[in-house]
Amino acid sequence: MNSRKVDLARQRLPSSGRLAELVLESSADLAVLTICLDGVITSWNSAAERVMGWSGEEAVGRHACMIFTPEDEATDACSTEMATARRCGWAVDERWHLRKDGTRFWGSGSMTRLEDHRSGEQIGYVKIVQDRTEQHLAGERLRTSEALLRGVFANSADSLKLLTPDGCLTSMNGPGLRMLEIDGAEHVRGKEWGELWPEEERGKVSAALAEALAGQVGRFHGFRPTVTGAPRWWDVQVTAVPGSDGRPELLLASSRDVTERERSREALRLSEERFRALVAASTATVWTTDANGLVREDSPSWRAFTGQALEQWLGTGWADAVHPDDRVRAAEEWAAAVAAGTMFNTEYRLCSSSGEWRLVTARGVPVRNGDGSIREWVGTNTDITAQRRGEEARRVIEEHCQLAVRATNDAIWDWDLRCDRVEWNEALQETYGHRSERVCPSGAWWLEQVHPEDRERVSRSIHAVIDGGGDRWSDEYRFRRADGGYADVLDRGFMVRGPGGEPLRMIGAMLDITARRQSERELRRLNEHLEVEVSRRTEQLRLQEEALRQSQKLEAVGQLTGGVAHDFNNLLTVIRSSAGLLRRSNLPEERRRRYVEAIAETAERAAKLTGQLLAFARRQPLRPEVFVVGDRVRSVVELVRPLVGAPVTIETSIECEGRAVEADPNQFETALVNLAVNARDAMESGGHLRLRTWLACGVPPTRGHAGTRGSFVAVSVSDTGVGIEPELLGRIFEPFFTTKEAGKGTGLGLSQVYGFAKQSGGELHVESEVGRGSTFTLYLPQAEGKPVVAPMQPAEGADAPADGRRNVLLVEDNTQVGEFARQMLEDLGYVPSWAPNAKAALELLEGDASRFDVVFSDVVMPGMNGIELGKEIRRRWPNLPVVLTSGYSHVLANDGAQGFELLNKPYSAEELSRVLRSSR
Repeated sequence: MNSRKVDLARQRLPSSGRLAELVLESSADLAVLTICLDGVITSWNSAAERVMGWSGEEAVGRHACMIFTPEDEATDACSTEMATARRCGWAVDERWHLRKDGTRFWGSGSMTRLEDHRSGEQIGYVKIVQDRTEQHLAGERLRTSEALLRGVFANSADSLKLLTPDGCLTSMNGPGLRMLEIDGAEHVRGKEWGELWPEEERGKVSAALAEALAGQVGRFHGFRPTVTGAPRWWDVQVTAVPGSDGRPELLLASSRDVTERERSREALRLSEERFRALVAASTATVWTTDANGLVREDSPSWRAFTGQALEQWLGTGWADAVHPDDRVRAAEEWAAAVAAGTMFNTEYRLCSSSGEWRLVTARGVPVRNGDGSIREWVGTNTDITAQRRGEEARRVIEEHCQLAVRATNDAIWDWDLRCDRVEWNEALQETYGHRSERVCPSGAWWLEQVHPEDRERVSRSIHAVIDGGGDRWSDEYRFRRADGGYADVLDRGFMVRGPGGEPLRMIGAMLDITARRQSERELRRLNEHLEVEVSRRTEQLRLQEEALRQSQKLEAVGQLTGGVAHDFNNLLTVIRSSAGLLRRSNLPEERRRRYVEAIAETAERAAKLTGQLLAFARRQPLRPEVFVVGDRVRSVVELVRPLVGAPVTIETSIECEGRAVEADPNQFETALVNLAVNARDAMESGGHLRLRTWLACGVPPTRGHAGTRGSFVAVSVSDTGVGIEPELLGRIFEPFFTTKEAGKGTGLGLSQVYGFAKQSGGELHVESEVGRGSTFTLYLPQAEGKPVVAPMQPAEGADAPADGRRNVLLVEDNTQVGEFARQMLEDLGYVPSWAPNAKAALELLEGDASRFDVVFSDVVMPGMNGIELGKEIRRRWPNLPVVLTSGYSHVLANDGAQGFELLNKPYSAEELSRVLRSSR
């Protein structure tokens, strides 16, 4: 250690000084210097000499501020650092320092208090400095580079994204988020980049990522809309960002929005297509030449019109098709236009492919480059032969019109609106007596001749046409003759307008209809008399038709009553007989069980008969649900196979797999079974039964009703039976009408199908031919919802009520039914409270609703019905379950059960127990 001795410092060094010197000298890159309390350097190791350039002799004895930069010295940094070390024991030193040659280095180190090991008194400071200039500059460059990259990433006009090697997004710059209308990067961070593209573009994305991972640049052009659906097209480039090992650590994807460019290209393409379509649709011949007026390109329309071959019309060969008398003039005018660069506009006769000379108007315009020079000429030849012939024809017609105006009895007028001048023909004098010399040629004179009661109305109507943009006017009014009397006239006018729609003239004719109006008034009087007579006769016919309808109603009611009475008498016979036998005391248990089962089966048949009647009348409360038609048809086929027997073959055709309807599935299956059984009965010796489903776009007209448009699922049941007589087709849906022998049918099968179709919003259509079979087609509206999966039902049984569900509020207005239901509930283990109507039920609930676990109410009751009661309970006590029961209700038939559990009458004890246990 080269140092100059300072007496005071040397006297107070630690005793282990030699050891410290050896340590300091062995520190090759740590500059170590000691400083006395006054800031003077007292020692200086060799590393300090290497780092800062001063030798020990040069440094020792000088103030330590020599190694601080002028900027730090201006803030007294050396004294501040010493003060911090004195107060805290040490001070961190991380700043630029000076070398002997004036250069600077970044020194990292510290300044520590130096104390006497015996007394603990501070005797100076130890400053350690390490040259970290290279690391500091590298860090600065890194920070600058990172700041630059952050600036580029944040402010780039392109959408920039950083991806993991497997394609997951780690970040996206702000412009990219805004272009895609994404609220924040957290909405896309961690997602696979390819999943954010449409399905058809993901193959391009995968290929670009693979190319980038392989060390290449992945590029593609793709379509990806914003999150709000706005269309966007992108040019995409994917490159790899290598890690420390040279392998791809990240992927940088840059997407440039080229939507406007694509739109421009699309607009250009559409413009070119429109131009080609315009050329194709135009009746004119389109042609082009070079800047010198010579034909260089083909024009199919020219060759089609003239019949010239391509080589014939190139150059100036087109002139050969011009009429010899017009050829020189046309060629000279064309040459002059080309020389002057002005529009070419002339007419000449051109020979058509048929050999006929056609008059054409030829127009050509120069197409110029950006510098004003002519690039080419574009022109058209328009056949105006018919136009000239039309003009000639119009001239002849105008002459004929002038002659007709003179010859007609109508008063023809021509009103020049710009100068308010009206010209009349001779009929004004001949028909109305106004001499021309006494007529003021203005609109005001004409209006003065209009009857005062009609004047304002006529003025408003004609000016409404003139000022409102109309093209014709018509009105009837009274016009004063020269003798002071008035004629009834029909006046019509037609507008003549300028190119901008401004009114120029109105031309019209005034027809005298006085005699016609007198005849019409007389005819009106006769018609009024005739209307009175017709009204009287119509009322008589209405009364007769009403009487006939009443008679027909009575006949239908009689037929319905007779059929119902016949079937119910049969059922009641079984019930009464069985009940009578059950009263015998000595009846064996086996027979008693047989009679009980007979009563139960007969009751089921009675309930089915009632349901068929209600279905026909469209009063049956249905339980609609969404189900797949094809699945139900297949299950019905399996059901009817044993019913139709072996002689009948069954064919099924499902042409609308997966299509669903919303209807009562049980009624649907019953309808198909009824149709299948009828078909079987129509094929006594066997035959072919076909069930087919398909999608129909509407219901065809049937039985006097207009067809219905819409989406329907159609199910047809066809047979090869005897068919139906045409005169019977109108009656087959009547209840109890049947062509079967007595005892072989109730006549309610087709009535049930008809009622079910109508109540489900559909229709039943029938086609039949005697000897060739019948086809019944059931149309039901297609449903958009998903099919309902029926839950598994436990086996029926009169189980005991669930725990905590024993108290039932029974609401029934029929005393007999209410008493029976109460007893049944008690037998099932429930505790019923009986209310005879909805009002009484609400009073019980208001007293203490919490004591009831469920409400079991009839629907049809005087006053408030069951559905209204259920709604009120649902509103006031939403947690109290409500179960409804009804045998028939027009409220249920029209509006359904409104979400309440429904138990149809007649019901069994098992059904009642099940519905009460499942209610919630």
